[in-house]
This record gives sequence, structure tokens and C-alpha cells, in this order.
Amino acid sequence: MESNTIRGVLKEEKEPVIIIDKLHSYIDEEINIKVINCEPNEMVTLKATMRDDMGKNFESEATFQARKDGTVSLSHEKPVEGSYHEIDSFGLFWSMEDQHSTHGDFFYKQNSDAVSVNLSLEISGQILDTINMTRHFYKEDIRREVIKSNTFTGVLYHPVKEGKYPGVLLLGGSDGGYLEPAAALLASYGYTVLSLAYFGLESVPDNLERIPLEYFEKATYWLKKHPFVNQQVSLIGFSRGGELALQLSSTYDEYKAVIAVSPSSYVTSGMKNGVFAPIPSWTFNGKDLPYMKFSYPPSMIFSMFLNWIFKRPSSFLSIWRRSMRNAKKLEEARIRVENINAPVLSISGSDDHLWPSDTFVKRMENYLSNHHDQHKHLLYQKAGHFLAFPYSFPSLPSNIIMQLGKGMAIKFGGTKSANARATIDAWREIKEFLKTTNA
Repeated sequence: MESNTIRGVLKEEKEPVIIIDKLHSYIDEEINIKVINCEPNEMVTLKATMRDDMGKNFESEATFQARKDGTVSLSHEKPVEGSYHEIDSFGLFWSMEDQHSTHGDFFYKQNSDAVSVNLSLEISGQILDTINMTRHFYKEDIRREVIKSNTFTGVLYHPVKEGKYPGVLLLGGSDGGYLEPAAALLASYGYTVLSLAYFGLESVPDNLERIPLEYFEKATYWLKKHPFVNQQVSLIGFSRGGELALQLSSTYDEYKAVIAVSPSSYVTSGMKNGVFAPIPSWTFNGKDLPYMKFSYPPSMIFSMFLNWIFKRPSSFLSIWRRSMRNAKKLEEARIRVENINAPVLSISGSDDHLWPSDTFVKRMENYLSNHHDQHKHLLYQKAGHFLAFPYSFPSLPSNIIMQLGKGMAIKFGGTKSANARATIDAWREIKEFLKTTNA
């Protein structure tokens, strides 16, 4: 039995039921969710629940008015009330929140296991139907391999079918570790993807401190020579990984294409215990790369302390903007993107509160425009830091705020709706960019 549609036909049910065209689908695949057999103009509520890798439950709901024929279609109807307010077949997914958290919390998806979504149908407070669907990042046609060599640590995803596929080196951000969900999904589109760990795991440094660029160079060469790679490797990096992708491609002429999501166009400082620290983040040929140094008065520290006391999310924008005032020091830390000899796709949001990625990219664009025209910048209005693959997916809860402990929270910016729209559009653009540059 593959669908609720078949169940409804076989039982000839006349009570309201949920109809889904696919119970098993990819995480980015659009699905049609309907309700049938309602009374004309009846108020119908759909509720969705999903659990993240930390075991937290996320929930959403939306109430619709049935059509005169007694049906509701999420692809065509706007909710009367609920967690989201526009016509969107993904609305119940991205609008989910942890109802037990002050700020909705952060949806963690660290492994590439499928996610389970439970839908329930309520009318007049009574549950009339429930259904469970499974959303996959990859299936049996993709192979997963853990790579722990003397030179680097990573997880490789590639098609099972023998062949030569475009290679992709995937670089995560300031949380360290792997980007397995993204690697798995991208491999499902016909790529051999290496998600590379460079700090924050066993066998790699604990902190983002003095990581040699040569480490990534070795991983690049290894991936190029892999039997399932056509000797071409593209780079995709998010946040600190976006900064790194720009730095690597401006240093090594080895990449077919470069995608930098919410990046810095300057080398920023290293990190200790999850926070920025006055230490170099990268080295090259045994020397520290110059980096942008933080500048902030005691008033900014006091403001963040008050946010912690009153349990308000903190934004880092004021610190970054103050730190960018010293033009001479800033130029020393600038990534020489004019040296990149590959097409570049940069993605940023106008409401990024972790750092001003829109400003970073605009400054970077000036140098790219003067040297080659193989670049594209996607700027999404009202979107924040988590606005695109490889950290955001079309049908996972949209993240705006992360709680770090009792009372401490970081604001990443955007709205759930704006971030979700950006994610869907950017994922389409990323796939097209990779397809075009690897043709």
C-alpha cells in the first residue's frame, strides 16, 4: 500500500481523509497534500510534527476553509490562520517550531537519515485522520563512505552506479564537523560529494585555529583522482566555509566552480570553544593569514549582557560594522577574489544578523566584476543567515534563532517565510549553476 489515496479508494471512505501523492520522497521534492470528503466551507485544521537529531519535537498547524466540493489543497489554498499565512505546499514544514522553547529554537539535522513527518486532520477539535510520510536525503542508489586518512577526514557520498561524476568539496561553518545531509542530497543529483571536516571532531583540531590551506589542497587532489570523479571538483561553502571556499579558490587554481553561501569576503578570526577569538583561522605555507580583528566598546558587551539577562536574542552586526572601519587593516584581511579563475555564485540575505554577508558580497563583487563575468550574486530580501543549501532545505523548519543555554540566544536574522522562499529559489539556482559549469 503506497499511498493514502489508494487506502481511500479501497475503503470507499466518506469521512474526511488526508490524501498525499507520495509517502516516500526526497527532502526537496514537492508533494501534494489534500483533504477530501469535508462539508462545503467547513473549517479544517492540519497539524504536522517532526523530530530533529537532538530529539526535540517541532510542530506546526494551519486551518483552511474547505471548498464547495469539500476539498482542501495546500498547493492552492491560503490558511485562514495558523503557523504560516501564504499559499505554500511546503508551509507546514518550514513553519514548524519547538513549542517548548522561548524562541522556537533551532532544528538540528546532522546526519543524513530520513526524517519522519506526521500529519493529523482535525475538525471541530476531533482527530479524524493521521498519516506518516518519510522524507529522504538519499536512497539505496547512493553509497556512503567514511574517509579517515593520514591527510584528511571526511564523509563521501556518490552514486552506486559506476561512472565518472563531477566532484564537489563541501565545507561547513563555525559549528565544525560534517554536512552529511547536504552531501547525501547533492549526490542524489549525480555528484560525488566529499563533506570535509576541518575542526570540531575527533582526528581533526578541536577549534578553528591555524588550519592549513594545504589540508584542503590534499583533499581536493584526492577527490579529483577518485574513480567516481571526472577529475573536476567544485567548491561549496557556507558561512565560515563560504569564506574558506573563496580563500581556497583564490589560492589554488583547481576548482571548476565556487559557491559561497552567507560568506565573508575577508579572512576572519579563529574560534575557541565556539566563539570568535583573537587567533588566526588559516595558515598558508606555514604562515598565518592576516585576519579582521574585532573592535567593540564596553557598551556593546554591556548590551549583550543585558540581552542575556532579559533573555533577548543578540545580534553581532554592530560589532562587525565597527570592526570594518579601519580600511587599512581591512584591506590586509581581504580575500583576493580577483585571483579566482572559476565561475562564482554568491548567496546572501539582506537581514543576516550573524555578520553582514550582504555587505561582504557587495564589496567582493566590485573585484570580481573587474576581472571576469563568470559570477552571479543572489541577494534575498528579508532573508537571514540560514537562507540556503547546504544548511537549509526546502521542507525542514526554517531557523532564525539559536539558543545556546539558559537565556543566551543568537539572532541569525530573516523571517521563517523569507528564509524558506530563499531556500527554495537558491537550491534551484545552485543546481542549475553546477549543471551549467560542469557541462
